[in-house]
Amino acid sequence: MAVPSTAPQSPTSRKVLLLGVLIVLFIAVYSVAWYFAADFLRNRITGFFSGGNPAGVTANCDNATMGGYPFRFRLNCDRLAFDDNFQGISASSGPVRAAAQVYDPGHVVWEMDGPAEIRSALGFNSTLEWGDLRSSFRAGLSGLQRSSMEWTDLRTKVTSTVTGLQVEVVTPHLETHVRQVEGNLDYAALVRDTAVSVNGAAIVLPPVSASLDATFADRGGLLDPRLAHRQQLYGTKGELRRMVVDLGEGRVLTLSGPFSVGDDGLISASIRVEIEKIRAWRDSLKTAYPEKGETFDDIAKVLRVLTLGRDDGSAEITIQNGVAMLGFIPLGQLPAL
Repeated sequence: MAVPSTAPQSPTSRKVLLLGVLIVLFIAVYSVAWYFAADFLRNRITGFFSGGNPAGVTANCDNATMGGYPFRFRLNCDRLAFDDNFQGISASSGPVRAAAQVYDPGHVVWEMDGPAEIRSALGFNSTLEWGDLRSSFRAGLSGLQRSSMEWTDLRTKVTSTVTGLQVEVVTPHLETHVRQVEGNLDYAALVRDTAVSVNGAAIVLPPVSASLDATFADRGGLLDPRLAHRQQLYGTKGELRRMVVDLGEGRVLTLSGPFSVGDDGLISASIRVEIEKIRAWRDSLKTAYPEKGETFDDIAKVLRVLTLGRDDGSAEITIQNGVAMLGFIPLGQLPAL
């Protein structure tokens, strides 16, 4: 008759068993912690969307679900809508998907499906359609630290509810970047091959590509929900580090310089203009706006004098309380913001 072995387990077997128990225990604790954190995040997001934020913004994330276990937190919404009563803006969009890594929950990547609608008490409504919208942001205790967005095949239509004027902008690529640096707001944007039409009539210009890099002094609070509603457009000062407008075929315009917005909404600035292909710019603008052909001729003549007859050069545009001047030539009155 066989006798069962009562020999003690080897040290190796005990270590393997202990390791297995620790792994199971870790998985159990991690799972509980993940679901607790996911529920906490869902409640915080729901509370924020319900107006539990310093800015008083209310939003609705239809059929909000949390997922992503085990290495991510993922939030899905069937539809997103929000209202900013302080700014008088409301908007809605299609489904939204957002995700963050467990080890870095402050860095969020998200996508949104169109179309979207924006309604403003300032007197305009907008509709936006796009192929893809992808974005990411990093948030901390003081709100957003930086954010980036990228659209492909974007079509934007803005309609004035006062005059009925309708402007449509179509671009295959748009990206924007914003960040908070020592209380200031840095903003950069890039568009490619953009076409514009007004009331259904296309502006007779080649597709425009442009980039913008600017700083708004003491406006970093726009990214902090506790301070955003206190930030005012009027009284803003900043620096246009570089703005480039490219019509193709060597027609490039570069702007840079300081600017400010007065308490009455009028802009003042000292802008350095660098232009390539002066005559080609003149011809393109005269084709697009024939009623202002004489003004474009005068501007081209002044620029060529300043550049000693060359077709490339630079000049200074001075804007004082909305009145723009190129040397002694008035360029027009900019409307108050």
